[in-house]
Amino acid sequence: MLNFSQDATLADQQMRAVIFYLTTFGYIDGDFDDSEKDFVRNYIQKLIAHRISSADSLAEPEALELQEKYSTHFLEVFEGVDRQVLELYSEVVADGENQAQFVEAKLKLHCFEIFKSFDEANQEALMSTIDELIHADGQVHPAEAKFRGELADLLNAELGVELIDDELLSQVAVRHPDRLDVGSEDHPFFWQFEQHYSADKEAFTAQVQSDRQLMDDVMRLLDDARARGAGKLKGKSSFEEFEAGADFLDGHIQVKMPEPRKEYELIVVGDLHGCYSCLKAVLHQTKFFAKVEAFQADPVNQVCPRLVLLGDYIDRGMFSYQGVLRSVLQLFAKYPEFVVLLRGNHEYYVEHNGRVYGAVRPSEAMDALRPHFSEDVFQHYVKLFDALPTSFYFEKFLFVHGGIPRDATIKAKFKDLSDLNHWDLRFQMMWSDPSSADVIPSSLQEQSARFPFGKLQCQSFLQRVGCHTIFRGHEKVEEGFRQVYDEEQTRLFTVFSSGGVNNHDLPPQSSYRSVTPMAARLHFRDGSSQISPFAIDYESFNEPARNRFYQSEPEISSSI
Repeated sequence: MLNFSQDATLADQQMRAVIFYLTTFGYIDGDFDDSEKDFVRNYIQKLIAHRISSADSLAEPEALELQEKYSTHFLEVFEGVDRQVLELYSEVVADGENQAQFVEAKLKLHCFEIFKSFDEANQEALMSTIDELIHADGQVHPAEAKFRGELADLLNAELGVELIDDELLSQVAVRHPDRLDVGSEDHPFFWQFEQHYSADKEAFTAQVQSDRQLMDDVMRLLDDARARGAGKLKGKSSFEEFEAGADFLDGHIQVKMPEPRKEYELIVVGDLHGCYSCLKAVLHQTKFFAKVEAFQADPVNQVCPRLVLLGDYIDRGMFSYQGVLRSVLQLFAKYPEFVVLLRGNHEYYVEHNGRVYGAVRPSEAMDALRPHFSEDVFQHYVKLFDALPTSFYFEKFLFVHGGIPRDATIKAKFKDLSDLNHWDLRFQMMWSDPSSADVIPSSLQEQSARFPFGKLQCQSFLQRVGCHTIFRGHEKVEEGFRQVYDEEQTRLFTVFSSGGVNNHDLPPQSSYRSVTPMAARLHFRDGSSQISPFAIDYESFNEPARNRFYQSEPEISSSI
């Protein structure tokens, strides 16, 4: 049995690691039923007793008190881990991907991360404990043996990452979360399109036609921008090569190089997932409309605002097409110079034999409106989503929905910045997630469309393109804003802007209710940056007086 460290913090980490492995193997060999969970609870009690007995000179009353204290604590840890694993089965997967295989890949990743957090001696001790666990019930399930072998292979894999000696150091200050007031007035921008889909056929047809015209307007603006920016990335190896003031869209890559002595404020919004109240709150809290008007009137002296939307406008929440998506398209159509509209993995539809499918499962918005929309309407959305940019580069900051491409894809297909437009790279950058490990083996990256990357892999990619910081969404983080990597040469922030325990924009049983929805502001001037996250005041727009969606019941819902 594992010999626990005398260091209390490390011993706690060891205990949590074993609990995670116990839970993992419970799911790996099939259904994790009540009898197996009882076995885990009993094994946890044995581990606690072993840990206490290993301690020096503990009197019996003190030992009994510790046994009770640790039992309560670590059984709660086990219940929490079990809930986390179950939640993985509700995560979205790419079209054609098996949910069970996706969960297994995520469990394998976390096991790998845990191992890498320990030194070599403790890794060996943990592996011995795993072997003990596998044999504890008298038989070794083939799935357990396979999982154990694959984990061992990952730990022994060669992990090479090429880093550049000349590191880019960032001058980035991160503030504690702000509290921003929404103000007392509602902005008239929203009033014209804050309406449910009508059950009246003629009225519904008019609404859909209006949305299609809006999509055409947005696509026309994007096409015009592409025509002006075509070919600017070709032959460039780093975004540092572009002069100050460069502002263009080349293919699906948007670029803005700030001008000297000019102040910028980038408002960064993560996944909204049909939470219209969250979008509306962000725009009011940051005074976006007033800042745009002030800059238009005096561009020399006023701060230049830019709203950066990281994608995933639809699914999960109550107001997908008619709320969030319609609103962000209206924002872009009205303020194309001030709005960056990135594509998320939920904005990924595919057409096959004349029928459109959501390439992300589940696709709640599409499923709910399929009885009402014709196929050509969904085909219109396919064209719109295909037209959206997939990454935005501002100075040395990268904004993207997911993260970076796989190592193998970078090596095979990245020669200069124009290759960022390659479909494989764009697709992978909509799906990947950061890991706490330094490097993720290629074999583990290949096991899921939603694959992991490590801190050094992130640093290598950023150095390659001349950046030091990533803002991304894609991943539900309970706190809404998380700094995943915090190094001078590599920073990564995850922003999640959907959620809220009392948010009426979400279905009652949504797992997003545990999230505190957040957004962030990036203030930039002459190479100096300050990042200010803030909580989204969605509750102010969950009421009829400030949100017309709540003035009547929906006639046709875009959620299920």
